[in-house]
Amino acid sequence: SDAELGFIRSLGTVSLNSGMRSMARLEDGSDQALVEAKAVDDAYPLYGALKTDPALPKDQLFGERSGVFGAAAPDLLFERLNVDIGDRLKLGSAVFELRARLVSEPDAVSDGFGFAPRLMISREGLAASGLVQPGSLVENAYKVRLPEGTSEARIKDIQAQAAKDFPQAGWSIRTRSNAAPALSANIERFSQFLTLVGLTALVVGGVGVANAVRAYLDGKRGVIATFKSLGASGGFVFTVYLMQILLIAGLGIVLGLILGAAMPFVASALLQSVIPVPAQGGFYPGALAMAALFGLLVTLAFALLPLGRARDVPATALFREMGFESRGLPRLPYAGAALAIVVALAALAILSANDYRIASIFVGATVFAFLV
Repeated sequence: SDAELGFIRSLGTVSLNSGMRSMARLEDGSDQALVEAKAVDDAYPLYGALKTDPALPKDQLFGERSGVFGAAAPDLLFERLNVDIGDRLKLGSAVFELRARLVSEPDAVSDGFGFAPRLMISREGLAASGLVQPGSLVENAYKVRLPEGTSEARIKDIQAQAAKDFPQAGWSIRTRSNAAPALSANIERFSQFLTLVGLTALVVGGVGVANAVRAYLDGKRGVIATFKSLGASGGFVFTVYLMQILLIAGLGIVLGLILGAAMPFVASALLQSVIPVPAQGGFYPGALAMAALFGLLVTLAFALLPLGRARDVPATALFREMGFESRGLPRLPYAGAALAIVVALAALAILSANDYRIASIFVGATVFAFLV
């Protein structure tokens, strides 16, 4: 309504963008493709810059020439329709000339992810297409550039005033703190998925540590038997092989930390052409320290039980190649230490997870699976 538009325009500089899905066809009708049409006005963009190849001013990029409007599209649409700059498409009843390749949109994140390539046109071109009819699915976005220095408190006041003055407007207000709620929700779900992946890796890695320690001690059966025959105590055997296992684990942790420190930079380089915002890698010592702590705790939690069993196996049994087949628990100090580390590991996993509820359910289910 006029009152709603007046309220929006009173806030600052306004840019109106309209988006809809439609079929873009070659002028001769030989091919077609679904596109996400985005019609922009003269004020677009309010922030940042629209980058095209070649770089053209908006009047040359979208303006009308002899009844033909201009358009810009990403490489994907050029490849899908096998067209080049200067070729023409039909959108509805209007003809558009592809005048540039769309390199980046400054507001792409707030627009959300589309299901088809973008076709950017002017609002005059969209009106000429005849696609906007009663019943058409069109999303109109009024983007407002507030005065410089506008505080978060002022933004909340504007939202409250809009809700109070226009309760039946049916609009959805997004602020700079939550410009892309769909993207935020997807990132949250991805974080939950990574939480499950990380916890699964801990469990699988722990089982692998236990099996590796068991196999390693089996290979050292003769050496351990010789130690004990020469009078070495069980505690000495335990200490020697615990130190060896910690050295091996330390090497693995260091290699993992090097790989983990490099991954943000590698990922940012690979994602630069995929996501519409600059991807910058960084060094995160806190996360690396947490990863090293997890690696150490997993090693200790799953290595103490087989080492504790090896401590108490007599030399005669080892020489008879009975190995470490005992299924009973080792001495109480070793079993208690392993249990304490497992509890600490579970608590650390839950407290460091992005979603406590999912992490708690996963840890509980894992404990139940091991007990059963």
